[in-house]
Amino acid sequence: MKRTSFVLRWSLMLLVCLGTLAAAGPASNARNQCKDRCNDRYNTRKDICKAIPYKRQRHSCEDAAKHARDECKRRCR
Repeated sequence: MKRTSFVLRWSLMLLVCLGTLAAAGPASNARNQCKDRCNDRYNTRKDICKAIPYKRQRHSCEDAAKHARDECKRRCR
């Protein structure tokens, strides 16, 4: 009886672990590389814009970066 319950427990834990690994695999690879590239460019341009001391020019720079990101994402579709 003890041996049966031991084997049953270990097989159940093995199934749970394999199920977790199987479910996590495709989700991590499901990223869209095109959109990731657009977001990386946007973040780089936005960081450059933060160095501008004048508020009005900084906001227009950030708006231009956002517009460029949106156009890049539109091309990804």
